[in-house]
Amino acid sequence: MTMTPASHRYDVVGSCVLFNTPLDEITRMVVQFGQSGCRTHLMFVDNSPEPIAMPAFDPERVTVLRPGRNLGYGAGNNRALTASAGWSRFFLILNSDLEFDGQGIDRMVSYLDHHPDVVLAAPRVVYPDGRLQTLCRLLPTPADLLGRQFRPNAKATHDRNVRYEFRDWSYDHPAQFPFLSGCFMLARRSALDELGGFDERFFLYGEDVDLSRRLHAKGRTMFVPVMTIVHDYRSRVGFKPHLIRLMVTNLARYFSKWGWVFDRDRGAINRRAVAELDRFRNEGP
Repeated sequence: MTMTPASHRYDVVGSCVLFNTPLDEITRMVVQFGQSGCRTHLMFVDNSPEPIAMPAFDPERVTVLRPGRNLGYGAGNNRALTASAGWSRFFLILNSDLEFDGQGIDRMVSYLDHHPDVVLAAPRVVYPDGRLQTLCRLLPTPADLLGRQFRPNAKATHDRNVRYEFRDWSYDHPAQFPFLSGCFMLARRSALDELGGFDERFFLYGEDVDLSRRLHAKGRTMFVPVMTIVHDYRSRVGFKPHLIRLMVTNLARYFSKWGWVFDRDRGAINRRAVAELDRFRNEGP
C-alpha cells in the first residue's frame, strides 16, 4: 500500500449519495469499504425527504451528511467533496447499489499512483448475472441518447450503440475514454478540486458525462480492469414519466452547454478515442 503524505489523513474519501436507500445497501457499502487496505473514509449524503435511520458508525471511517433536502446527485457529491477538503489524495464517487471486494480499491489506487497523468479511473462493471456492462463511451450526440431511450429496438439505435459504447471491444485492458460512468469514478482529488466538482445545474442525468469531459481536458481518463464491480443498475429510466422529464431536461442542459449539432471538440475528442483503441488492437497495450 502506498504511504499517505502527512498532509492527508486518508488515501481515498468515498462519496455515496442516498435517497430512500435500503439499510442493507448502506451497511454493505460500509463493510466493502472496510475491506480496503488503503486508509479510507466513506461519506454518505442522505438526500432522503425523511432521514434514513442508520446505526452509529465509527466516525473515523464513516461520516453521514444530511442536507435536509434532495440536492440531486452532483450537488450531493459536491457537499461531500467540500466537507472533506484536504482529507485525501483521491475522491471516489460511487452508487449505493454496488457490490465489490474492497481490495479492488487498493489496485485502482496503485494504478493511479503509477500513472500520475491519469485524473480519472473506472473499473470493469458487470450486471448481477455476470454480463458485461459496456460503460466506456464516446461523448454523446443528441441522437445517441434520444435513440437509446425512445427507439431502443431500432437498427439505427443498435448501430449507434455499437460505436458509442465500444461494444465490439473486449474490455480486457486499460484504455482511455472521454466518458466514464458515474456509478464508480475514482478521481485525483487535485484535479477534481480545481474543477469545483460536478456542475450543479445537472440535478440527475448528464452530470457524469459533463464531469468526465471536463476531467478528460485535464488528463487521462482511463478504464482500468484491475477491479470488477457488480452494478444493480436501478437507475435505468424505463418509462417512469418523472424520470424521463428529468433526463430530457438535464440532457438538454448538457447539450446547451457544450453544443447540440455543432460541437467541434466532441468530434475531435471522439476521433482520438477511437484511434487510440484501434492502436491498442493493432499493437497491444
